Amino acid sequence: MIIHIHFHLRATGVTKSIENIIPYLGRYSETFVFGYGINAPKISFSRLLRLVYSNKNPVIHTHRNNEIIFALLLRLAGARFKLIFTRHADSEASKFTCFLMKRADHLVSLNPAMSKSLPYKNTLIRHGVNTEIFKIQEKRRIANIPQGKLITVIGRLRPAKGQLIVVESLIAALRNNPDWGLLLIGKVDKKEYKDKIVSLALKNSILSQVHFIPESDKIIDYYTASTIVVIPSTSEGFSLVCLEAMSCGLITVATESVGIHSEVIKHGENGYLFPKNDSQSLSYIISDIISGKITLDPEQIRQQIVDNWSVEKQVMELLKLYEITQTGSHLIP
Repeated sequence: MIIHIHFHLRATGVTKSIENIIPYLGRYSETFVFGYGINAPKISFSRLLRLVYSNKNPVIHTHRNNEIIFALLLRLAGARFKLIFTRHADSEASKFTCFLMKRADHLVSLNPAMSKSLPYKNTLIRHGVNTEIFKIQEKRRIANIPQGKLITVIGRLRPAKGQLIVVESLIAALRNNPDWGLLLIGKVDKKEYKDKIVSLALKNSILSQVHFIPESDKIIDYYTASTIVVIPSTSEGFSLVCLEAMSCGLITVATESVGIHSEVIKHGENGYLFPKNDSQSLSYIISDIISGKITLDPEQIRQQIVDNWSVEKQVMELLKLYEITQTGSHLIP
């Protein structure tokens, strides 16, 4: 049996990554989540206790410090299970986080740079995307958005996500192309940061083309309405948005050497890369796309994801780590 622990009230990229894999893992072994704040089959505390004090040796997969602390407390009380910890942040791990990671049976990293920087042996297992859900579809309009051509940024509104850089880069392009709009989709983490974006757009007479959209569970609708997706983050542990957008065949423009951007995007072939915080470079790329000077084939963009970044591939690698065969049996050590 496989149990992912999720102790976080608000849905995040970590939440989404777990939700992606649960149905696929469930094809090979009973798979549940213990915790809250996630849309997945749950296991009760009483059943969890029965399992970890049995001889069934379940797999417990944790993703945050509070989750691995809970698992280690169970072990301290005599529970038996295989403990996995995935490091999702690309920042340097604190001494306390290192203390916790060292006590996992297996440590998982998400990208090559993270793998090299972690102080302990780890297994690199990249996230995957559900290519059956995220796919090329006929374009549709978004109600109450007057512009028919949209540039979309997805992520919480905060400086590390880079939305202000995008607005700076688009001032001329939006002024000269009133049929183009910008969607900023995500929860507002920093109100003062949103205020800066509004002020800049208002000052440059493009506020009517900039739309703030709350977090949504209908993100497919926004991908389907978009022409370009920009990922201007200065820091990412991974970047599921990159895979989702490309799986939908969208022109994706992302910061180079951040998360997996430079690993999945081949500049000029299936997407575009620009230096982080470089609004001028981003402006040149966007302007060339809008003018039609540069174009990409949606099928070619998507094929890279289908071939190399599917959730099925991620699950096969996790099963190896869990020592569960594709028939659902535990491997004998």
